Amino acid sequence: MSDKDGTKDVRPYVIRTYDRWIILVIVLVGGWLLFRPIFAVVAAYRGVTYEAALFPDSAEHYYKKAIAIDPAVPDGWIHLGELYYFWSQSKQSRLQEAASTFEAGEKAVPGNATLPFDLGRIYLLKFHDYKNAEDALRVSVQRDPTKEFAWDYLAYAALKNGDRPYALECWRKVLQLNPNHDSARRALRQYGG
Repeated sequence: MSDKDGTKDVRPYVIRTYDRWIILVIVLVGGWLLFRPIFAVVAAYRGVTYEAALFPDSAEHYYKKAIAIDPAVPDGWIHLGELYYFWSQSKQSRLQEAASTFEAGEKAVPGNATLPFDLGRIYLLKFHDYKNAEDALRVSVQRDPTKEFAWDYLAYAALKNGDRPYALECWRKVLQLNPNHDSARRALRQYGG
């Protein structure tokens, strides 16, 4: 129905322009799916600015928002867990929240090496749960074998679990990655490596 064949289109404007609405919906949905990881990173780094300004509650809000936008982006998980860890004031409940955040993040982002590293660090240093610390740190070095500090923490966890030969092997790996790593060199001397 158009003016070309002599009849005037009397349908409402919205119906006459349905194709524009379809295009708008496609652009919005496609844009959201395409740029969602970028939105998640932006939200996470908005939280970083609040954390740097010493507003941890606002930072927590933005980290959670980043996770809600795209749970497959590790930034929200890492920053939220580290917020709980560093702002815990040694409260066990906050440390447990940090561990739970890192565990959930590890499941949501299975290729990331930082999440299991942070999880292993909490288990090792705060909970003194050496078995879980070693398990998490093994995952971290498996995902990224170039993380010298993950190897170093893994060595201490293995040593605390009674696996001295593996701990020495881990410290040797640290020195391969960074020959100037003094604590690994001292540990090898101290534990007979």
